[in-house]
Amino acid sequence: MTEMRDIGSRTDESVRKILSERAQRIAVPDSGTTETGIVEVLRFQLAYQEFALGMRYVREVILTGEITPVPGAPPFISGICAARGQIISLVDLRVLLSLPEKGLTDLNRVIVMTDGHTTFGILADNITGIGTIPSSLILMPDPGSAPSWIQYLKGYVGGTLIVLDAAAILADPALIVEDS
Repeated sequence: MTEMRDIGSRTDESVRKILSERAQRIAVPDSGTTETGIVEVLRFQLAYQEFALGMRYVREVILTGEITPVPGAPPFISGICAARGQIISLVDLRVLLSLPEKGLTDLNRVIVMTDGHTTFGILADNITGIGTIPSSLILMPDPGSAPSWIQYLKGYVGGTLIVLDAAAILADPALIVEDS
């Protein structure tokens, strides 16, 4: 039998229970596991395929300006460019995701993504819109048909819209160009 001390009129067990209930009430939910039911997304085209990214990680969309190549960078890094006075690296998802290439057009955009610590841009052929998707419609593919880049995939909507996991993309250290 456990020993119970009297703290005022409460026992150790009742104090633990009260503290546990308080902790549950004030705990901040883990954004990675809690679904709100609706996901706000930026939709864009890349190599004739439509993709979406969570708006939470999109800082802005800018026109593709002058891209400066970075010698020795991985093939999926197109180079660097200036965005509002900040130099950012540009990731070409076509190369990263092994998509068929489509030539650059005048409509090319840079989607500047950030999580507060890491910032870089991804190239897009065209921005197709901003909207919301019920999270229940975002479905992962069968394991046998999953793409090789599944670590960046949040799921598919209707088999045609590919929803990328912006947090996973931003957290991948291989996508960061260091100053060294």
